[in-house]
Amino acid sequence: MLTEVVLEENRESAVRLSDQQVQALEDIGRRMAGRLSWWGSKSKAVADGSANADEQASVVSVGYRPNGMHILKFRNVVGVVRLGDLQLQVAPKIPLTHFCHLMGKSEVAPRVDGSPARVGSSQDLRELVCRWLLAEAERVLRLGLHRDYSEYEEELAEVRGSVQPVPTVLANLSGRVAVHCTYSELDEDAAINRLMKASCAAIASDPSIDADERRRARRLVLSMGPVGVLRESDWQFQATRLHARYSKALPLAKLVLASRGASMEAGNFSGTCFLIPTPGIVESGLRNILANALSPIDVMKRGLRLAEGGITLNPDLVVDGSRIVGDVKYKFFGGDWDRASFNQIVAFASGFEAERGFVVGFRRREDGLVPLPAAVGKIRVRKFAWVASPETDPFLSERVLAEEVRNWIGM
Repeated sequence: MLTEVVLEENRESAVRLSDQQVQALEDIGRRMAGRLSWWGSKSKAVADGSANADEQASVVSVGYRPNGMHILKFRNVVGVVRLGDLQLQVAPKIPLTHFCHLMGKSEVAPRVDGSPARVGSSQDLRELVCRWLLAEAERVLRLGLHRDYSEYEEELAEVRGSVQPVPTVLANLSGRVAVHCTYSELDEDAAINRLMKASCAAIASDPSIDADERRRARRLVLSMGPVGVLRESDWQFQATRLHARYSKALPLAKLVLASRGASMEAGNFSGTCFLIPTPGIVESGLRNILANALSPIDVMKRGLRLAEGGITLNPDLVVDGSRIVGDVKYKFFGGDWDRASFNQIVAFASGFEAERGFVVGFRRREDGLVPLPAAVGKIRVRKFAWVASPETDPFLSERVLAEEVRNWIGM
């Protein structure tokens, strides 16, 4: 019989586990740490100084208790982990409705569906991400797959491209009348298409996904027949303006592949997971919300390398050129400034020569405490908090946050 346990990310919980389940969790945690770093989860924690060596090495920590219980902690990920007859649902630290609202505003949200996401559990969240990917992949296929030049090296009966002399001579000496050539060909077997095809294939082969969605994914895989298998180097692919139609499909494809890429088997026991990194999604969602609220003022993310010392400053929000800088903290605020975030936002403002700096985070209630504005010399800094309570409509929280920031900027 399947046993379900609901956990919260970044919070320790006591769970009874077998040795095989512990081994599976440790294996999944290590593999997912490397796969999820592309989204910014690991790099952001390191930059904040909030991650130690163990946290960088795994997204799951397992502590041992003498009575047979284990202490589990999932770091900055939400989703579902299946370990034999045990299923762990990892919920976000903020209410799921608010997390899904922010994810719907992030760069992974599809253009094809503007309706609110109805999500009641981590399993529903998994299905939602897969549906988004399939919808975006179908849209890309309607517009046409991107074609790029691929390198090929093979023996041919006639010269094509450039001739490789050594293998050609060896072929002739062995009695084969052939020319060893290296050439380029314009086709659909491009990195961006391999990522999209591999992610659709992952959904098609996942028995926990709805059967209709799996059939939909299989049709997409068949439609991308000329596209080859995923290569390790494809993870490093960066989209350009030529790939504009993939702006949603690419991050979704990477998210699906990274989130479900870990599994292990030992005897008759198997462990699988689908884990989504949270900090990068929350950051992207809040940045897009503020960009829309402050339009036509520009809001973007960019870094600044200092002339001396080789230090790079990477605020999450650069507003109006660099007149104002901001940072996103995926955590609940208290009534006082914490020294780390205060020093960080002041450093960002100083480096960019900004007039103001602000930090965006969360509070549990509408009347929750938020630190008072502060000033260091000519730099004024402030914290803004998204109201993340189960009783509060996320659309209301969005409007309140946008209005507070607009008033502070003077719009």
